[in-house]
Amino acid sequence: MKANPLMLLPMVLALGNGWALAQTNDASTNAAPPPAPKPHIVEVPQPEQPSAKETQAVDNLDPAKIAEFQKRFENGYALEQQGKLAEARAIYDGILAEDPQAKRSLLEAGRISFKLGELARADDYLERLREIVPDFSEAIELLIQINQALKHDVKVELLIRDFTELRASGKIPDLAASLCFVRERIHSDQQEIVISQFFDYTVDPNTVWMAEVFDASGALKRRILLNFDPDTTRGLRARDEKYAHTQVFTWFEHILKDGQVKEIDAYLQIFALPDYQKFRSATYVILANPPKPIYTAPVGAPAQ
Repeated sequence: MKANPLMLLPMVLALGNGWALAQTNDASTNAAPPPAPKPHIVEVPQPEQPSAKETQAVDNLDPAKIAEFQKRFENGYALEQQGKLAEARAIYDGILAEDPQAKRSLLEAGRISFKLGELARADDYLERLREIVPDFSEAIELLIQINQALKHDVKVELLIRDFTELRASGKIPDLAASLCFVRERIHSDQQEIVISQFFDYTVDPNTVWMAEVFDASGALKRRILLNFDPDTTRGLRARDEKYAHTQVFTWFEHILKDGQVKEIDAYLQIFALPDYQKFRSATYVILANPPKPIYTAPVGAPAQ
């Protein structure tokens, strides 16, 4: 008999570490639906046309050579914006052959290689960039996504640690003010799933991970969140000392219509934080066939 995805979901969530799973119709045991967090505040930006100093900081080059590099970079960047990725990368590679420390050329060559699915090559460009500028936040975020795709789990966790420490240092104001970063991009012909990880789920909006589904035109269609529930956690701990170290997490979905969040459904509660792969697996099951909500609330907030 073919398994029903609705039956599989509790099995997915219960894997490992003696998880407990609650499915109940008692709304009093569930937190109020969370607000829609603003995603990807640190999302890798398309760079502005860089100055010669920012682009090619090479002391032994005369101004004419720097100007030449700048012009070549601008030509490559224009091709990149036109979708001519291989041609653009060839220009960046030409610059790098003469100046291996051309930071923006390394960044764009790495970004292009990632888009083309050439993950090892992308990793090489961006690791070279990080050797030159260890605190280059765009490079670290891209490296997290690249190594997630390569299934280099240990390296991903080390990069996330470094990224979190960089944010806490306050060296980069935009990063210090951000809530989350993109951990993984999953592409198909019809859609893209972007999974963001929040730096600290114990602070508002209490989100751990968020998966967003975009159609081929780039429109946001669905949003799945795993949220920490501080109120239910405190109540559970107060009721019974055996739950003194328990944390409660809830799966939510933002139901979208015409680009706006119209409804928030709560699906499942668990009593231990899953690892990333379990979150990812459960999210796929929810996307394929959502279970019956344990809590539903209509809202009118615009999708961010």
